Amino acid sequence: MSDADRRSALVVTAGEAERVVREWRLRYLRESVERGIPPHLTILFPFVPESEIDDEVLTALGRLYAPVSPFDYALESVESFPDAAWLAPAPAEPFLDLIARTRAAFPDLPPYGNSEYVPVPHCTLGVDDDPARVEAMVRELRAGLGARLPVPCRAEEVSLVGERADGSWVERGAFPLQGRRWAG
Repeated sequence: MSDADRRSALVVTAGEAERVVREWRLRYLRESVERGIPPHLTILFPFVPESEIDDEVLTALGRLYAPVSPFDYALESVESFPDAAWLAPAPAEPFLDLIARTRAAFPDLPPYGNSEYVPVPHCTLGVDDDPARVEAMVRELRAGLGARLPVPCRAEEVSLVGERADGSWVERGAFPLQGRRWAG
């Protein structure tokens, strides 16, 4: 992988969920787990190429997120897209605010490279190209996780993660949410 091909992303890590979802992520997202990607909610992917992360980018991100207040949320239910099973956060609004703030600051970097895409806050647990297998995954996740949901979490920072040449991911910076309490 060339330096120009290495990607980055802005995420809110859901570390509190690790103990609850790790076995499921190993089952359905093994490659992501092995590459060092923690349970998270994506704010923007892809962000700038990993090779373009510099002090200017890091400073801009710090300024962007500092006015935002930390917030509590819970990963409450197993939901799905045609190609993925995921946990839905409640409330979703603070994530939508972070996404909108980021999109306004970086209008040339649309979510998932698609300016028409409407982001849905989610914590992915598994992916598959076959919708029938995703449906089966959702049934298994609901049966296996049902009694362990909701998972209470707290967002205190947005992390910038970058892809290494070997395909693993590493945190490149963490930007504290320092504003007054979010009142959605």
